[in-house]
Amino acid sequence: MENQKVQEQLIDIYTRLKQLKSEGVKMKDIAERTNMVPSVLSALHTSVLPVFCKQVDEKGFDKALDDALSNVNNLSKKRLLELLEKFHEQLIALCSERKTSASVTHPFLDFLRSATRISAKKLGSLKGTYMSYSCSSSVKALKAEPFYFDADEEANSFIVGRKSIHNAIREGIGVIQERQILYLLLNAFQEPNMSLVTVYLQLPFLENIHFLKGIYLVPDYNKNPIARRIVLIKLSDDYSPESFEQIEARIIMRDEFTEEQQMVYDYTCGNADSIKMCSLPSPKLDLRDLSMEKKILEFGE
Repeated sequence: MENQKVQEQLIDIYTRLKQLKSEGVKMKDIAERTNMVPSVLSALHTSVLPVFCKQVDEKGFDKALDDALSNVNNLSKKRLLELLEKFHEQLIALCSERKTSASVTHPFLDFLRSATRISAKKLGSLKGTYMSYSCSSSVKALKAEPFYFDADEEANSFIVGRKSIHNAIREGIGVIQERQILYLLLNAFQEPNMSLVTVYLQLPFLENIHFLKGIYLVPDYNKNPIARRIVLIKLSDDYSPESFEQIEARIIMRDEFTEEQQMVYDYTCGNADSIKMCSLPSPKLDLRDLSMEKKILEFGE
């Protein structure tokens, strides 16, 4: 009878983990919410539970569990049984919280979820790694930052990633509209800080894509928004985390430009190619301050 209860718990845990992953919940977040060691949870999800659930009807409880645990070296049968009851309760609570939260819908958020799922199926030749070029905020030079586009099968989404010049990789989503427009949305900082980067790209009517061009909006170092031109030049048709990690993000000075980079600089870095705002230390903040802001920005050019 005890084995039957444990079997039902293990099967239910595997079902719930698969459901959470399909909804885009990351294993590290599940581990944090259930007080489970991430490596142990990963072993359960990827090795122990799939084998156990597949073999239990054929081999019986004990043999199936022993075979499943033989594939990992960080979890014993004794330890699993000690953790099981509490972990199962916390996982049920997590799923219940998400179900309650999901019952409150918002049209725009629902649209984003649906649009990025649909866009993952349209990814096609857009998939791969790119080097983006735009005007640096600090010096008159090119800012080169790698991007990648990929379809995340577990999250069922079009995933976009960017490595900043500070070597921080942040992920967001992509939304393709009518095969002509691509929107990229990502956070420049690590949670819980929020600094939204939005990129609008025009998609060419081509199968083999060499580059994409568009406009991006990003806060500067003082949290004021800047809209600038951006060009993404394709580096490869595939994406792998290991290869992407090796691609360097950097500021390229004008005396280092290749012929291609000079053409990109001429397109992206003219005085008329950015729309900026700045914060004025004005105690009154009336409409006369608008002309003062324009004068300050023009002087900065």
